[in-house]
Amino acid sequence: MAVAEIGKTPDRIWLCMADSNRTRVVSRALAKGLGMTVYLGPTMDDEGPVALVVADDAHAKRLAEAKTNAAPLQRSLWVTGNVRRSGADVFLDADTDAGTLTNAIEGLRAYREHALAVPEGQDVGLGAITALTSGEFSVQTLEQARDLAVFLGRACPDPCATSVGLYVLLANAIEHGNLAFDATEKAKGLADGSWARKIAKRMDEPDYADRRVRLAVYRGLKALTFVVQDDGEGIDAETAEMANPSRAGYRGKGIKLAKSMGFTQINYLGVGNTVEASILLPDTAEEERPYREQVARA
Repeated sequence: MAVAEIGKTPDRIWLCMADSNRTRVVSRALAKGLGMTVYLGPTMDDEGPVALVVADDAHAKRLAEAKTNAAPLQRSLWVTGNVRRSGADVFLDADTDAGTLTNAIEGLRAYREHALAVPEGQDVGLGAITALTSGEFSVQTLEQARDLAVFLGRACPDPCATSVGLYVLLANAIEHGNLAFDATEKAKGLADGSWARKIAKRMDEPDYADRRVRLAVYRGLKALTFVVQDDGEGIDAETAEMANPSRAGYRGKGIKLAKSMGFTQINYLGVGNTVEASILLPDTAEEERPYREQVARA
């Protein structure tokens, strides 16, 4: 069991995955960096309700078990190699690395916190968001990225999964694009609890201080498209993985992750520092249904 700092009231997360370096890194990152209480292993702890549950294929049945000890608006994430996917709020591919998995859990937690703070019936701004046809946004920090991802995710057919997917894309752009960290550096920082300090230190350096990530959104008749662009040096999406896997791998994995969470099409554009992600919108008959019913199903 990994426990957050004393003096906080942490969310409880059940990390029900096979023991591995990835699982241990994620556990430390959640407890040290995010202030969660993390329980490991196949047996659910009964000390209190579970807010988030993360499981792999070997422990998929635990997703249903967690519902018997659920905190309000419990959310679930399934790391799976299966093609057909149901039974969780968010799905990640089985080979997802520790850094991406941590970002996805951060995004899932942010979505749940918003849902707790603003109950569906009191979300007076939801109609305005769903009426959005285009918009441009700019973020610099991970906190800003989380807020923006939740805000825009609410305009989508699957708000939870899309919010998490957008946050992962924005976090990748900040950490690996603007700040030029590679996957190995991030894994080490997560493991020893220094990741947040490393990000803050690099953001203060003159070469990185003014970099931002821009997100543009466009709603058409059949699709909703997000374009995320960072101020990094870019990357050749076709050849960089072979040249330097630790530096380039996050982009390919970001594409797989986004597709696994409902984005219909993902493309890297230009020099590789711009990603375009699209979601197919429901047909006309579906759009005529009250949007709050769609949120309730998510």
